[in-house]
Amino acid sequence: MTPPLHGTLGIDFGTSNSAMAWADVRGTARLIPLEGTAVSMPTAVFYNSEDSTTHFGRDAVAQYLGGTEGRLMRSLKSLLGSPLLLETTVVNHQQISFQEIVATFLAALRERAAQSLGVAPTKVVMGRPVHFVDDDLERDALAQDSLLQAAQAVGFRQVSFQLEPIAAALDYERRLDSERVVLVVDLGGGTSDFTVVRLGPQRMKLANRAGDVLATTGVHIGGTDFDHKLSLEQVMPLLGYKHLGPQQREVPS
Repeated sequence: MTPPLHGTLGIDFGTSNSAMAWADVRGTARLIPLEGTAVSMPTAVFYNSEDSTTHFGRDAVAQYLGGTEGRLMRSLKSLLGSPLLLETTVVNHQQISFQEIVATFLAALRERAAQSLGVAPTKVVMGRPVHFVDDDLERDALAQDSLLQAAQAVGFRQVSFQLEPIAAALDYERRLDSERVVLVVDLGGGTSDFTVVRLGPQRMKLANRAGDVLATTGVHIGGTDFDHKLSLEQVMPLLGYKHLGPQQREVPS
């Protein structure tokens, strides 16, 4: 029997890109390579309809750009908390839910962690935005529960969550030599989070840091939205988008 791993896998499941790190029982963490030596990869899945294979990350994008017949799925995280998550779509002549697609990507991450660690990890801490869904606590809780179910479905037995800006704050704290009050701004692909937190070398020893989080909030707007605004409102109009023809009718898209 393979001995169990003693430590915790950390997953940053991002809208645009994802990354992983392994922390041993002493708290020493190291990033896990995901594609060659790259320690992050696009959160993308490509279902190849020519040979029924599934591809991830840069490989998924390359398959799509290379003209391979199939379906490219990106920004999977933005579906969490949405009614669309349990909807099904046709992939290689089969009905599959978007929840299953999220699980498929997490399974690929766990498999790559196993390749690096020698054993598939069963304990994971997953990052999450302050708000998956703005101003809707029920849908926000549903989003985390959906991510929990996806993680459990691929073999993680102990699953916990950490707010992404708090994770960033704790990493920054390791480089401080005095106590400070810090504003953490996390601009992600699908969400933006803002946190005010008290940090310092002496506070690192505290078991419960809840009192050090002075304020936190977030909005469901991120880099993907900026890309759309830039493309649709600035670049594409230069190429004819939304222009009016001679009869003052809008040019077809």
